[in-house]
Amino acid sequence: MNEKMGFSLLELTFVIAVLSILAMFAIPEYTKTHREAKVAVLNDLRGKLTSAVDTLKTASNIESRKQTINGQSYVQYDVRQYYQVAGKLLHPSEICHILGLTTAQLVEGEAVTSIDGMYTCKFESFKTSWIKMNKLESTDCALSYIASYSNESITTVDIKLVGDCLE
Repeated sequence: MNEKMGFSLLELTFVIAVLSILAMFAIPEYTKTHREAKVAVLNDLRGKLTSAVDTLKTASNIESRKQTINGQSYVQYDVRQYYQVAGKLLHPSEICHILGLTTAQLVEGEAVTSIDGMYTCKFESFKTSWIKMNKLESTDCALSYIASYSNESITTVDIKLVGDCLE
């Protein structure tokens, strides 16, 4: 009796070729989708930050919510927390703090990892801060917060995704 045992070399080669072709299309698509999802998370943070800035601007019109500590102006955003403002707009050092990513405002020049380890926040200068998502493969995408000043008050802020983002 001559029974066939296992697969022939030709059959195995054919299966490997088919799987290789499928992987050639599937892996880049997975990577792209994974990256787009992470950029969508940064877009979500952009919306939350924009909303928080608008709410804080409104709250800064209420005298009972204002506080001055060591010459710096703070406004009560929620029941428990005050955030530094310059004029009526959020100070760049507070972007991660107001989003709940850090427990305190940022220190100029220091990159800080968020509480959950998913983000890196940096207060670069009195005008600029950014948030990057950790493990965002092969991209330099960040959520940027840029303040424009008149005297010592922030007059406008620009909140946008910068770098190699898919928009």
